Amino acid sequence: MESIPPSYTPSPPSPSYSTQLLPGEQTVEETQRRSSQIHNTGVFRRITDSITLVLKDQPLGSITPVYGRNGLVRGHISLRSSEGLVEVTLKLEGHLRLETSGTAITTLVASDSYSLWSSSSTAGDPCPRTLPFAISFSSVFMDGCQPQPLPPSFEDKFATCSYTLSVVVSRPRRLLSSNDSLVVPVCYHPRSRPHTPMLPSDVPFMTTVKSSPEEWHQVLSTMNATQSSRLAPVQCLLFIPSVQVYPFSETIPFHLQLRAPSSSLAPFLDKFAPDHSLPVLLSGKITIRVYLLRQVVPKVFEKQKVSKRIIGEGKLTYSSPLPDNHYSYRNVPLGEGIDCLDWDGELRCTEDVTVGSFATDPLSVRDFIVLSLEPLQPLKCPLLASKHLHPIRLVTDPWSD
Repeated sequence: MESIPPSYTPSPPSPSYSTQLLPGEQTVEETQRRSSQIHNTGVFRRITDSITLVLKDQPLGSITPVYGRNGLVRGHISLRSSEGLVEVTLKLEGHLRLETSGTAITTLVASDSYSLWSSSSTAGDPCPRTLPFAISFSSVFMDGCQPQPLPPSFEDKFATCSYTLSVVVSRPRRLLSSNDSLVVPVCYHPRSRPHTPMLPSDVPFMTTVKSSPEEWHQVLSTMNATQSSRLAPVQCLLFIPSVQVYPFSETIPFHLQLRAPSSSLAPFLDKFAPDHSLPVLLSGKITIRVYLLRQVVPKVFEKQKVSKRIIGEGKLTYSSPLPDNHYSYRNVPLGEGIDCLDWDGELRCTEDVTVGSFATDPLSVRDFIVLSLEPLQPLKCPLLASKHLHPIRLVTDPWSD
């Protein structure tokens, strides 16, 4: 007897797959990162005889609460006794104090008051012993009629910006001690990052300037000579990553090249080598420095005072230049009879830099990369001192995709 094969029902089509995330989905790495952030945050507590302030979402072990741009300040207040209270108020305040030429002025950049409980707004109900709250930092403050960016917590010789969170517990005025208060300094630390990444500091300049010249920005300056010496000026080419916005936690690579006839470059050298090449010894007659400079500029009644501080010193290493026919730097061709001295270098901020560049109407914090060429004996050297400041911006965080 011929067997008949069983009938089969066609299988449903396979589900479609995509590497694109749907709304609400996230990668495994994102899940792990967020989980790590949750588990690495704790609470901040400040306790007095009558008030306990608890702030959530704080780094473990932090001694000062820290909040970012539009940061959410959330937590609760616990009262030892809630009898006979009139009001419980939470205040977030910020003060910017500036000084120039002996004149000081203080600007209130944040002044937010929140009534957490009031006897006038309840029907005789007693005040709870625990009062939760959630408030936010504003991103601006009003300077007259103009909104200005809220400055970060900052301290310098002539400028200080500080923020406090206060709890005020009010009682009837007839009592001897009508109010209790608790004041906690808080840090406003808005974060920022570059819009594009920069090349890693260990990538050789001579390789990338040929293959990816757009990755480098060229800063051009000149070191002139005295008229009596009749020497040609020295052309100074400083190459820095083209983004020009750098995290203060990362190393900034740079390349320095000096171009001039050999007679003009001689003061940079101790002696010529037997093969007439140009050996570079930084103990020559001219000091070469590349460094980071911060300028703090407060303005009081239209008067400004500039405070300067070096926040990073560059490390230079002599680099043998490429053969003449290999030079192709943009806009600055290598002329006949011109020699070159080249250095590779790295810049990094000192560890005490915790605030990036910022500007608001009464105060600006500006950062520069400085190229300084200074003769050790100015009266004997035929070249004149040169200092060129190139503006950059320092930010708190590295670029991320």
